[in-house]
Amino acid sequence: MSTDLDTVRSYDTVATEIDAFVTALGGSGRVLEIGSGGGRDALELEKRGMSVRRTDISTGFVELLRKSGFEADLLDPLTDDLADPQRPGMPYDGIWACACLIHVAREDFGTVLGRLAEATRTGGRLHASVREGEGEDVSTHGSAAAPRRYVETYWRESALRSALTDAGWIVSEIRRCVGKPHDHWLSVRASRA
Repeated sequence: MSTDLDTVRSYDTVATEIDAFVTALGGSGRVLEIGSGGGRDALELEKRGMSVRRTDISTGFVELLRKSGFEADLLDPLTDDLADPQRPGMPYDGIWACACLIHVAREDFGTVLGRLAEATRTGGRLHASVREGEGEDVSTHGSAAAPRRYVETYWRESALRSALTDAGWIVSEIRRCVGKPHDHWLSVRASRA
């Protein structure tokens, strides 16, 4: 069972990253959110002046967002068109990918990062967070009512930095963060080359 302190600690880290991301974009802009989930981060970005395109690869999350009154698109960043339907021909100012790229297979990671870079204007910003570690693991988080099973890919900082650079991102900082005990993350702040 997680404690409230774990939740607060995890959210404080995300809130710090949201503030840094918004500040780097000058307090406004259009953001493509990959892996919107339940929508918490998009709401926080919008409170700080950003316009957010909510997307998720999961039909369940997209339906949840729509039932909550938000526009949301089913989107696979590996294969789907990333163009903004509200701004045809215009790149995004930033990409927000918090704790979702962990589900991208290592062999597809560079392709996804490159596609996200292509969808972002020069100088645009990226926030991404991935689990720190070696290899990959099968996650079985959830409950009997809502089981989830998927592979999580872990990264070391040097390999992550190389993948980002090769895909067209300039890494300004990779921060180590701890969510729950023994839950280590690498949090990326980067800009489009």
